[in-house]
Amino acid sequence: MGVTSSQLCSLLTKFTALNGLNTYYFDPKTNAFRGSWKLKIYCAIHHALCVLALAHMSYSTPSNMRVSVTVLTIGGTMACCVKSCWEKAQGIRKLARGLVNMEQKYFAGRPSGLLLKFRYYIKITFGSITLLRIHLIQPIYMRRLLTSQFYLNLGAYWLLYNMLLAAVLGFYFLLWEMCRIQKLINDQMTLILARSGQRNRLAKMQQCLRLYSKLLLLCDQFNSQLGHVAIWVLACKSWFQITYGYEIYQMVAAPKSIDLSTSMRVFVIFSYILDAMNLFVGTDISELFSTFRADSRRILRETSRLDRLLSMFALKLALHPQRVVLLNVFTFDRKLTLTLLAKSTLYTICWLQSDYNKLKA
Repeated sequence: MGVTSSQLCSLLTKFTALNGLNTYYFDPKTNAFRGSWKLKIYCAIHHALCVLALAHMSYSTPSNMRVSVTVLTIGGTMACCVKSCWEKAQGIRKLARGLVNMEQKYFAGRPSGLLLKFRYYIKITFGSITLLRIHLIQPIYMRRLLTSQFYLNLGAYWLLYNMLLAAVLGFYFLLWEMCRIQKLINDQMTLILARSGQRNRLAKMQQCLRLYSKLLLLCDQFNSQLGHVAIWVLACKSWFQITYGYEIYQMVAAPKSIDLSTSMRVFVIFSYILDAMNLFVGTDISELFSTFRADSRRILRETSRLDRLLSMFALKLALHPQRVVLLNVFTFDRKLTLTLLAKSTLYTICWLQSDYNKLKA
């Protein structure tokens, strides 16, 4: 089953609604996004519980820097999600509706290609593993960090982390769908330009360019609507890398100072690697987006019959960002991943150096 199926789109919107990201869901029977007053009441209660969870975790562990920074980064993500959920313009809903309408009207049933399929299944696998890890093994690991009111703190952590995970999945699959549509438009344009003698060539090319213009507008919406959430999610991921990396270095430099069983040490190493791979896969699909955008420019540039219509669109395409840009500042690509991992490692080493004498003692 592909990501473009109505059932999966419905499942994804219901999962994000369950975690307080939106007050609507996709109905596969009517092929439309439906709002519900019950969902609005549910999201209001969910958001109130998230605020209480943040407050409780902040005040119950004030001296634990690790928990405090985790609460801060997840709290920033939650604030952005709550804002987008209740904003009057409903920008993310319009973005999702635009992508779904384009998919169902023009590209339904067409293959995505091996590159996109592979990345889709990889992300589904990593997301499922993360969900199981957080709910089954993380409680055992967190027992030593949350010494008082453990079950209440654990429930608060689950509530907040599920919202973070839902935001990540929503971001990824919207970006994946944009990549898919861009690739299919490129394939269609290549076919039209390769067959110069076919009937209605101009009309077919005009339709492709109209679709591409719609996609460019949706890409701009994506960059503006999801920029703040993406920045906070990256902050969360970086902090998780720092904390897990600190414990890994601690196992190597001062193994007696860390109170972890062998199974929990394996869990820490596994979590560190999994989070790094999750971050890499997220930016990898962004690199694919840039590749497809470059292919579009190449197709328009290399055609032997570059008429005025194509020249005008090539200029329009050149004026749009060639990569996924967050808040018109950060380019979401593989270079960003490597920079975050490098900075996280550097901060981890500095943190360990400042604590080394204390750990050795």
